[in-house]
Amino acid sequence: KLPLRYWFWWPARTFDTFEADTPPVMQIARNIYAPLISDALDGKPQGMIAETWQVDATGRVWRFRIRKGLIFDDGTQITPAVVIENFKRILWLTRGEQLALNSLLPEIASWKNYADPLKSISREDDFVVFRFNRRPVNLFEAISQPLYGIANPKCFDKNGRWKDPFCHSASGQYRVIERTADRIVLQSRGVFTALSDSPELVEIHAPNKHGDNVVQSLLDGRGDITVEHSFAISRDTRKKIINSGLKILEEPPLRMHFVHLNPRRKPFKQAAIRRSVRDMFLRTLKADRHFASSGIELNPSFIPKGGVGYSEFVVPPKTLIHKSVGEFVEVLFFPIAAEAQMQKAIEDSVVSTLKAHNLHPHITRYQDRFEPFNRMRKGDFDVIVRGTGILVNNPYADLRMMFMSKVGALIPDPSGTIPKKIEVAEREGDPERRSLVVREINQSIFNDAAIITFAHSNLVYIFRKGADLSRLNLFCDPIEFRAIGWK
Repeated sequence: KLPLRYWFWWPARTFDTFEADTPPVMQIARNIYAPLISDALDGKPQGMIAETWQVDATGRVWRFRIRKGLIFDDGTQITPAVVIENFKRILWLTRGEQLALNSLLPEIASWKNYADPLKSISREDDFVVFRFNRRPVNLFEAISQPLYGIANPKCFDKNGRWKDPFCHSASGQYRVIERTADRIVLQSRGVFTALSDSPELVEIHAPNKHGDNVVQSLLDGRGDITVEHSFAISRDTRKKIINSGLKILEEPPLRMHFVHLNPRRKPFKQAAIRRSVRDMFLRTLKADRHFASSGIELNPSFIPKGGVGYSEFVVPPKTLIHKSVGEFVEVLFFPIAAEAQMQKAIEDSVVSTLKAHNLHPHITRYQDRFEPFNRMRKGDFDVIVRGTGILVNNPYADLRMMFMSKVGALIPDPSGTIPKKIEVAEREGDPERRSLVVREINQSIFNDAAIITFAHSNLVYIFRKGADLSRLNLFCDPIEFRAIGWK
């Protein structure tokens, strides 16, 4: 059987599980590092590293029986001690943050020595036991994230640092057998439940030429499956996809695309300038003929339509521009749309808006997101266009990762009020009141205008007739290849 050729937007620069919330790494980590639990196949929780699990009457003590006989691809045994070591590593590296799992384990915040054992995570025979301070809400959603995939301890040192960017030793269904600058080949290990016709070999490709993109790779016959944001596919391209005999499957809309203004640097420390830029950018993009003809709805709500806490925001009419004193601003662009015209519409709207505010953009364009995201994490930017996603029906863990962690999407909060609102929402038992709190968060994001949301989208899976995605959980991002049929 031929390999399944999967195209993704950017190449992975590391196999470190600590980086597994970033999209390029996530594609690999999801498949080579197994979590305790996964719901990728049929959308039902299934034991992976954990064979079974038990919960006590209080809902605060969870026992996961580690599956016997599991090994990494180098023959090393996967034991309860290895599992605990992985959780300890991620908890240590995120100890100053408020991820969903961290918030359930209060001792993490005051943890001073990596070598010290944790009282809240322990081994009892074949079990790994978690003792939480309260009953978790959707624990499986948190611990099934690629961040908590089980890696071979040989890849990290006594301080939890990853030794070599591409160190790997698979605990998951697939292992890495080949890696080049723009291609990674995975081979099935056949260790977990999978579709009988799931691919034996998977080639993961990334575009490496200017102007190339993942959709074109399938139209040209170079690939078998890819994903793209719906807003990045024009009506004409959609027709080409259908007419070429390719299939399309769409997930629910749970992604947002936005302009990120750095509120820690001038001139965007001033809320008045951020709001003025927000209003003019939205008007300019809405009026762009390429954007207008795309059929994409301009929507300034950070929470996607239909999600918990969604609000409608009106694009303000033309108002007095709040001009700056003429600063230079660092603007970072990388491809976020397969359609060149859509990319140009967004970039042109950003640049013209900045110039209208007496700002002088210094533009740097990148082929992929690696360098601009590194600069963003360091604060070395003023403007970047990017996106993220959220689980629309239960956004609380995602909101924690966005606003209370350096691991996640790093969404700014100039008001400083959002973390408390997230905690209030988590404690609230009434779903309607919880939704109102998320609506307040959404309003705060709009008012602060450090994030200027302009579109929502869903992932569009584009694939050849030989691929079967009928049993893939579309809420489980990214793809676990064991849940795909391939003929």
